[in-house]
Amino acid sequence: MQTLREYINSLVSVKDKEWEVFNKILRSHHYKKGDIINFKDDIWTDAMYINSGIIRSYIINSEGRDFTRQLYFNTSESHIGNLFVIDLTSFITQVSSYRGFEVLEESEVVIFSRKDLYALYDTSKKWERIGRHLNEQAYLDMDRYYYSLLTKTTKERYLYLTKTMAGLIEKVPQYHIASLLGVTPVTLSRIKKEIANTEKK
Repeated sequence: MQTLREYINSLVSVKDKEWEVFNKILRSHHYKKGDIINFKDDIWTDAMYINSGIIRSYIINSEGRDFTRQLYFNTSESHIGNLFVIDLTSFITQVSSYRGFEVLEESEVVIFSRKDLYALYDTSKKWERIGRHLNEQAYLDMDRYYYSLLTKTTKERYLYLTKTMAGLIEKVPQYHIASLLGVTPVTLSRIKKEIANTEKK
């Protein structure tokens, strides 16, 4: 597991006194399995860093169907797309979100408000630079996600999930995994059987 301070230090070195200033705007929160963090049409005024657990974001279409958009978790192989539980568009622009967020496994998060973060930007060039790095990383992760969606097979994307979510993926209902991959649960089951048969050879 990577702490928030460790992650930020991987972007820009933060001294103890600088961290103390940021730490004052942080608060911890515990979510139970099944909790809804934010609903569709809510406006994001807080950002969350996931310390433990699994959270998903989802989209509901005009027919009422539920599609998993992203999974959030913190393992040694996590990247920013998994660490920050947030609708970045809503957070930046203060428009209604088109996504909901649901807790799949008991989770611990660290929360900081948009108001406090932007106030910190105004008083510190370093924190403003860190914010820029975070936004750039979020864009790069989104770009890689869509590239993978368009160029890799479902099997390749599933194998990537099993690698980055080692020890966690089996805790996620498989219909959520299938939805994330853009296939039916039947197709996902077939892919898993193919992989299992290949590993036996």
